[in-house]
Amino acid sequence: MTTAESHAFLERHDAAFLDDLRSLLSQPSISATGEGIDDCAAMVRQSCLEYGFDDAEIVETPGRPAVIAHAAADIEPAESGRTVLLYGHYDVQPATASEWRSPPFEPTVREGPDGTDRLYARGAGDNKGQWFAHLCAVRALRETSGLPTDVTLVIEGEEESGSEHLEWLVREHRDELGADVAIVADGPIDESGRPHVLLGSRGLLYVDIEATGANRDLHSGNFGGPIPNPATAVVDLLSSLRTDDGRIALEGFHDDVRALTDRDREVLEAIPVDEEAVKADLGLSALATDPGESYTERLLCRPNLNVAGLDAGYDGEGMKTVLPSRARAKIDFRLVADQDPDEVFESLSRHAEEQVPPGIDVTLSRVAAMAPQRTPADSPVVEPMMRAVREAWHEEPILKPSLGGSVPTYVFADELDVPCLVVPYANADENNHAPDENIELSCFRAGARTTVELLAAYADASLE
Repeated sequence: MTTAESHAFLERHDAAFLDDLRSLLSQPSISATGEGIDDCAAMVRQSCLEYGFDDAEIVETPGRPAVIAHAAADIEPAESGRTVLLYGHYDVQPATASEWRSPPFEPTVREGPDGTDRLYARGAGDNKGQWFAHLCAVRALRETSGLPTDVTLVIEGEEESGSEHLEWLVREHRDELGADVAIVADGPIDESGRPHVLLGSRGLLYVDIEATGANRDLHSGNFGGPIPNPATAVVDLLSSLRTDDGRIALEGFHDDVRALTDRDREVLEAIPVDEEAVKADLGLSALATDPGESYTERLLCRPNLNVAGLDAGYDGEGMKTVLPSRARAKIDFRLVADQDPDEVFESLSRHAEEQVPPGIDVTLSRVAAMAPQRTPADSPVVEPMMRAVREAWHEEPILKPSLGGSVPTYVFADELDVPCLVVPYANADENNHAPDENIELSCFRAGARTTVELLAAYADASLE
């Protein structure tokens, strides 16, 4: 099918679409506090109906409400009988107004640091601006050539709090969420300014470690030696999590890591990364990669253990000879395809019990977890998406095996048995989670064109 008419419709109605997006961004929807959540969910539902969806429902969950909307293909009989599932989230991070150039919930268009026109507001890039582009595309198709596939839209309200109930939501509504492919428009495009298509995302396991010893802080001279030190225990535990060659030492940790295929390696080799520029930008003399291993392989296809924080004893100026009674650490694992965060946590717990010396009590608290997911690079859903992004952005997209961070793509892959791709619509410097969050208007427009193109592409493509 031709998409030229739909693109022209998007251009003609650009001002009206931006006005509606501003209204949506003006509504706070902070999942951490609950501020504005119910009002925003109602706005999402109403926007779906106004933009051409046949039905839209606010779905209550054990946490924040979600919205599920459906739009049936206009072409009868449908060319492919295909269903595309689109995911986004309406909740946003908190925002401190004093840190912003313009109020975070008063959307403002102004010139960005590179001269591009940008819309500044909390949620502009993460994630209201990105999923609202889907609505614009559905409206454009329905007003022109017709919607070529069935579309299901899932907009949740807890992503910024870890998507705690998304798995429950998808499982409970599995019968109405069946699809041929799931698309997540979230995150930024590549630092180079080129769009990219991501085959999935790394998983996450975040753990708090707390070690306690004596019932109070002690003088290190009067007690140091026979009295066990929690800070030393935590440092030794962290050190024991890696082998001498840098591999994570937990029993069974690497057993389920999916091996890279020849096609995976081709994808990695095609990703443009200037490692010398990375080192220069960060002021580093070297990167933590093994011989023969690229920056992208280490970042996107290998699991990692990160020490996110340490807290023990005295850290002020001068000297205080203290033997602390308590020590804490925060660590996060980034997991790759086929690893299970539950199994990793169990292995970590057993390891800690074995490593901690007598006299020290250690508590591990699981703060957050998200499973990894990766669609195979040779999946038939990949080429139509690459073609769609190429047509919409007028530039060759970069194919990547994974997002370095974590988004809940695994839910759709695991619960619905459907391939899932991540296709960001926001600029690389969107400042998500930070003051002056924004989306370039050119990226928003390209995102709407992308959704038009991907719906057309999946209607025509062979996915067998």
